[in-house]
Amino acid sequence: MNSGKYSMERKMRTTVHRAWLWGAALAAAAVFTTGCSDREKSHIIFEDVTIASGLETYRGMTFGASWGDFDGDDLPDLYVTNHEDSTGAKLFRNLGNGRFSDVTDKFFSPQDLGGDMHGASWADVNNDGKEDLVQLTGARRGVGSEPKRFFINTGTRLVEKGETWGISNPFSRARMPLWVDLNRDGHLDLIEGADARLDDLSPPFVFIQENDKFTASTDALKFPSRKAPSCILTVLNDDNHLDLVCRVTAKNQTALIIDIAALPGRELKGLLPPTAFEDIAAADFDNDGLIDFYLARKNPPGAIAFGRPGSNEFIADIWSDQTNVSKPAGFSFRSAGQLTVRILSAWPPDALSPDQVYLGNKDSHPNKLAFNLSRETAGITGITLNEPGKQAGIFIALTSPEIWEVRVTAPREEVAGENLKFREIQVKVTSSEAITELKEIGDPQKAEEAPARLFMNRGDKLVEEGDKRGVNARLVGAVNVVAGDFDNDMHVDLFVVASKEIGKQENLLLKNRGDGHFEEIPNAGGAAGSRAGVGDSVTTVDYDRDGFLDLLVTTGGSMGRSEGLPSDDGAYRIYHNIGNGNHWIEIDFEGTKSNRDGIGALVYVKTGGVTQVRVQDGGMHDRGQNFQRLHFGLAKYTKIDKIKVYWPSGTVQELSGVKANQVLRIKEPDKQSGLAQ
Repeated sequence: MNSGKYSMERKMRTTVHRAWLWGAALAAAAVFTTGCSDREKSHIIFEDVTIASGLETYRGMTFGASWGDFDGDDLPDLYVTNHEDSTGAKLFRNLGNGRFSDVTDKFFSPQDLGGDMHGASWADVNNDGKEDLVQLTGARRGVGSEPKRFFINTGTRLVEKGETWGISNPFSRARMPLWVDLNRDGHLDLIEGADARLDDLSPPFVFIQENDKFTASTDALKFPSRKAPSCILTVLNDDNHLDLVCRVTAKNQTALIIDIAALPGRELKGLLPPTAFEDIAAADFDNDGLIDFYLARKNPPGAIAFGRPGSNEFIADIWSDQTNVSKPAGFSFRSAGQLTVRILSAWPPDALSPDQVYLGNKDSHPNKLAFNLSRETAGITGITLNEPGKQAGIFIALTSPEIWEVRVTAPREEVAGENLKFREIQVKVTSSEAITELKEIGDPQKAEEAPARLFMNRGDKLVEEGDKRGVNARLVGAVNVVAGDFDNDMHVDLFVVASKEIGKQENLLLKNRGDGHFEEIPNAGGAAGSRAGVGDSVTTVDYDRDGFLDLLVTTGGSMGRSEGLPSDDGAYRIYHNIGNGNHWIEIDFEGTKSNRDGIGALVYVKTGGVTQVRVQDGGMHDRGQNFQRLHFGLAKYTKIDKIKVYWPSGTVQELSGVKANQVLRIKEPDKQSGLAQ
């Protein structure tokens, strides 16, 4: 057995880093704890170290984040797509002292970093000991084409080889990738999750690897519709067979569950009732040896939706289509301050000009779509008469000394036209004074908060117990979720990114009490986050290798109505886990007959009468890739009784007497059972 990779040098480096980190975060922690109750102080688990980490400069759209170790130094590195052409993707190398360095230009060619960037995933695809990267892209608003990218890691560069390897799939409206050995030949295959195109084309989802090339397959895995944006790996039964769970949109079906061992045949139907969800976390929440499911959910907004980044600002999104084009739409609010107004035509893009913005009753217009207003602005009192469904425009007026009114209309013939089925306008208002009494005009807002679903695994069926297990004590608009033992007490907790469609909410940390029941931790344990931007994703990583899981939260959600003004203030926030006295172990895999990363391996860790189970799933979930190193909290125990690994090849391996507080590499043995090499 390998003694682990936790050398004295690393212990010293971690100690130095923790001392430096505390110094960098001391002022922020003091400010935070001053305003906290005693109960909140006792539940502080995370501290925001974004500024100290070097990741604080970005503002704009995001599409998740991907953790991998591209340089092989055992430190998690970060790749982010930023979702847009203008900024391009970024690669941040972990320097080992709590800081990250932008090394994008050193390892990528500039022409490979732009485009409509969606999900990405690291994996050692060619089994050479170096992690490669797949980057999925869209299809030019669902009607065009854009190649997907596959970067081979040469050790000195990440070289784009998507077309050469056969996975460029240009017509796919791709969303999230998943690496998995579908035919169990020791080589990773690729699922390119995707939304349906807006035409009749049906690009492939599945690519099988053979002889350093991928071939599209329509037989390996059949989806019930053209919309299957993301999949995860898990194990549902006690047969130790790997299962695939995919988010799909089909008649009376939102999830597809397939036993990979039975491919290309058996689909497991009826395990999950049709219930819409944004993301899924699979973990054994009650330590009974069976994997349970948490489904993060939110409801769609109505014709008008608000985001409130702060007390003196808001963003409004107004949607007009054939169902409401003849109805009044808009909003009103109270503020005594000077206003700054920004207006955007989110759809169609750039379809709004200043002469379509009417100020007060004088039929005057601003010079630009970003302008200032005050109570002293000439002619701003009173509002130009407008008839919904006929005169298109945005009408702004001061209707009483502190009450502002904004109305938005679109002509019926426009939204009923052949090429335009809806119109979307976004307005951002910032005031020098507080904004209160914000309310819609026309159809009322719809609650976007929705109850989560928690399905407990009973072996032969999944039973929904969300309300009785405490996960819905506070309803949020849940857009992304991760499961992890954040306090190392041997029980898996949940962290939820909460957001409305155009406005961030406070994140949610649900602590597992130890019996599969959960309680909300105040302020999300220190990672509630601000309300700027739009909730996008969360990923887990022990970036400083101190044995406690940290979080990276992205807040530039930019799909659907989120894109535009709501995502302009998006950012990356990294939350360091301050830790406690509990013990831990983290496990890396090295496959020999199985794929090199051991993706698909099932691991049981038994300590003190408690057996924990994890699946090496590559870290993938919707919009994010956790660092794939498996993490186990061990509470007070300093030694593990037994580790049992079921490798994808079928090899079963057992280890005993393993010491806690180390990063352990387990190498797949040649024989059925034995020690790690």
